[in-house]
Amino acid sequence: MLVNTSDGDVDEQLFTVRGVYSTNTPAYDENTVFMPLAKAQAITRAENHASLIFVLLQNQDQAEPVAAALTSSNYQIKTWQQLNELTTQLEDFANAFMYMFYLIILGITATVVTNTLVMAVYERTREIGILSAIGMKGRRIMSQYLTEAALLATGGVIGGLILGGLGVLYLSRVGFLLPTSSAYTGILMGERIYPYLAPSDAIGLTIAAYVITLIASLYPAVLAARMEPVEALHAQ
Repeated sequence: MLVNTSDGDVDEQLFTVRGVYSTNTPAYDENTVFMPLAKAQAITRAENHASLIFVLLQNQDQAEPVAAALTSSNYQIKTWQQLNELTTQLEDFANAFMYMFYLIILGITATVVTNTLVMAVYERTREIGILSAIGMKGRRIMSQYLTEAALLATGGVIGGLILGGLGVLYLSRVGFLLPTSSAYTGILMGERIYPYLAPSDAIGLTIAAYVITLIASLYPAVLAARMEPVEALHAQ
């Protein structure tokens, strides 16, 4: 094997390729070779020196404390966030986009619930008038509509969790095929990306859906509770 050394000389050395690996990340696989440290030092004529040392941790949250403990004037310490700054910025942007997407979905949910319950109020005006005429208090009528809203939220959340869980389960095995991974300069991405279900997001969105649904149902519930019995009974 002919090797160009750092000083421009050509050095002829014999190396045996033991195997070809794949991490499903073309941008990484096409530019990375694994070899024993002694052979790498022989190729680069670095003797007993190393230009880079990786420290692998069990928990990524320990990166900052470990980096602070290893700080020295003799070498430069960089955490995985600093080495992958573009990737972390992309992840932050994606998270912000998802929060906006969640807000849009919750806004649509509130609009649909409000519209559905308002229509129910006008369709059941005579029923509300009869209930008021026989002595049902406004707060009882209001609680009835709030209960209906809670049932709508329960059905929607259960159905959404089932369909969403099945979708994530399928896509976590199949994944999304990226068009051209080599086009993402500076970002190590595989040929496919695989989604996963975050329990914290599922729980948070479930609670948010319930709260938004109950808030959206307040106007129809108050509208029904404030109807006058006489006017409600004469409604067509």
